[in-house]
Amino acid sequence: MEGYAKSNRRLRSNLPYLGESSRLTPIAVGFVSAGEGGMLRALPLFPSTPFGRFVLFSILMVAGRGLLSAVPYSGPEEATIAQIQEAYLAGHLTARELTAAYLARIDAYDQKGPILNSIISINAHALEEADKLDVALKASGKLVGSLHGIPVVVKDNIDSGGDLPTSGGVWGMRNFQPTRDATVIKKLRDAGAIILAKASLAELANGGFDSINSRLQGYVRNPYNTAYASGGSSGGTGVAIAANFAVVGLGTDTGISVRAPASINSVVGLRVSHGLVSLDGVMPLNVKWDTVGPMGRTVYDVATLLGVIAGADELDPTTKKNAGHVPPSYTAGLKPDSLVGKRIGVLRQIFPPSDSDPRVVALLDRAIADLKAAGAVIVDPLSIPEVPALLKGWTGYTRMRDDLNGYFAKHPNAPYKTFKELIDSKQYLVTRFEKAYTDQQNYKYPASNDPDALKKDEISEQVRQAFLTVFDSAKLDGIVFPQFNFPPKRNGDTFTPLGRDQNTYSSITGFPALVVPIGFVDPGLPIGMQIFGRPWSEATLFQIGYGYEQATHHRHSPPSAPPLKESLAGKFIGTWKLVGLSEKDVVTGAITVSPRWPSAGQIVYAANGRLSVQIMKLDRPKVASGALNTATPDELKGTVDGFSSYFGTWELVPAEGYVVHAQEGSLLTNGIGQRAKRYYSFDAQGRLSLTVPPRKDGAREVSSILTWERIP
Repeated sequence: MEGYAKSNRRLRSNLPYLGESSRLTPIAVGFVSAGEGGMLRALPLFPSTPFGRFVLFSILMVAGRGLLSAVPYSGPEEATIAQIQEAYLAGHLTARELTAAYLARIDAYDQKGPILNSIISINAHALEEADKLDVALKASGKLVGSLHGIPVVVKDNIDSGGDLPTSGGVWGMRNFQPTRDATVIKKLRDAGAIILAKASLAELANGGFDSINSRLQGYVRNPYNTAYASGGSSGGTGVAIAANFAVVGLGTDTGISVRAPASINSVVGLRVSHGLVSLDGVMPLNVKWDTVGPMGRTVYDVATLLGVIAGADELDPTTKKNAGHVPPSYTAGLKPDSLVGKRIGVLRQIFPPSDSDPRVVALLDRAIADLKAAGAVIVDPLSIPEVPALLKGWTGYTRMRDDLNGYFAKHPNAPYKTFKELIDSKQYLVTRFEKAYTDQQNYKYPASNDPDALKKDEISEQVRQAFLTVFDSAKLDGIVFPQFNFPPKRNGDTFTPLGRDQNTYSSITGFPALVVPIGFVDPGLPIGMQIFGRPWSEATLFQIGYGYEQATHHRHSPPSAPPLKESLAGKFIGTWKLVGLSEKDVVTGAITVSPRWPSAGQIVYAANGRLSVQIMKLDRPKVASGALNTATPDELKGTVDGFSSYFGTWELVPAEGYVVHAQEGSLLTNGIGQRAKRYYSFDAQGRLSLTVPPRKDGAREVSSILTWERIP
């Protein structure tokens, strides 16, 4: 069970969170089960709008009241950096246990089950590295860095020296082992991260909507619907993070390649300002546009990861541009009110109704309303008419040959000395890329003296100035639009449109862009929103994305990769019917049938952490129809006794042998906000017994024991 039952550590099923920095439980938003992610709606005691939830969240943050209490680490699914490291420091979890848990999930779901096909190679020394971190923590009582014990997946075009090959997705480079780490990998290791695995990618990062290579046969598959694309070219990283194969990951983005898989896999991804993160040791596609970008399940984790990898590097001259533009922290501004007062423009010219799926437009419109409700100032519509004219007929740069030749020159042990040798070997995805690679090889101008590139540089500067003018004139903090105008394609579909202008803007300008989930469309396909910003405005984009994330919580785990069945959480997940109700005398140990039996009941432990409980005594007295409002307290008492109905979340604490029922809504209002303990056990037939902590019953002290049987 991924090492958790045996280790007797604290576990919780995968829950949606209000905030990673504060590690708080979710706020109730309704009573009747409906909507995305199992979120519930319509309870009048709680706000049903993002703004209302934001206000309540802010009040309780200030007041420190009991409804929002700390949510501990509970297992690898949806775990955050902060939760994991809190568990390390408390002694509830070790880096070895966490690493083993993610390795178990990779084993179960990447080449088995749904065959997500996202991982190219696994670090054989990952557990040894975890052990060293555990020893260091035990000896010092301190974390070695901000990523202590955090398993990371890395796109397989970033050099990792000594432990993992770097193939670029190319069959002919499958055994290529760089002699040293790329700068970003060294920074990760120095911060305490565990490089768990190398993720699949479109071959040599040539991909947009899908991710396919010759090193790992077949497409990377979307974990929300495996018939559909994962997004390229960093699709392996996007899928691995979405499916809970690691905590965070690195991708690269030249024209679309972090933003696409972030949108398509319901994760958070950032294309950084060009020059913010070193490209040393990164297999290039176009160094004028190439970037390394962080990816994760939450904005806070992505901001934490960027804080580790950003900064100057003497091995990459392009990072000289970031001098004075790297803040001390990218997480400092991530607060409940981080959206308040932010001015956000809506660039509707990118997604006109005539060239967009109406479902995507509807989600974007809802996202805009949520931004406004949470305190943002919306400028809608925003128009930049000169940009489409400037980019008409844009075809991109032609410099792959020269940039890859430069990479090979720095790696004398590489299997190829030149790009031409790679093409001539035919050891790549010939059926898909032969013409494109050959055209690149035969291009008549060198990258250093290309008149066409000079013209494109001029156009790029004009586009930059057009956006800067609008940012200044409208006093904008960000510009939003859908990452794609249409839902994800099926793998192999090269005809269905996606809408791509929005992807070129960040690449052409070198400005940053953050993608966050905004919901799903049938058949279960994620959709993301791009938040486009000024150069070096990553901290501001994180504030916008974080505020939106906390107001909406659209992400949920994919159905193809649930908690492993052998895990403790997996034993609970499902629907149970009440089959027995007894009482135990705490002093004598005698167990008798409860006076509240017979009763009927049902309990649902959902995989996304939601909880629903209904229990009703069958022979309780009834109040005559129409007499409820005039009934005396004594008449009502018998009617209410033995009746319980509430919803909320559930949390396992195996170190102490109980499950917490956190009530967010209840027919009995005094139960709202309670975190009730239920001590659990399973019998040989798999029935679940939940024992309530002792209560006084006259002169006796008794505990109720409820026995449940799983409904197939």
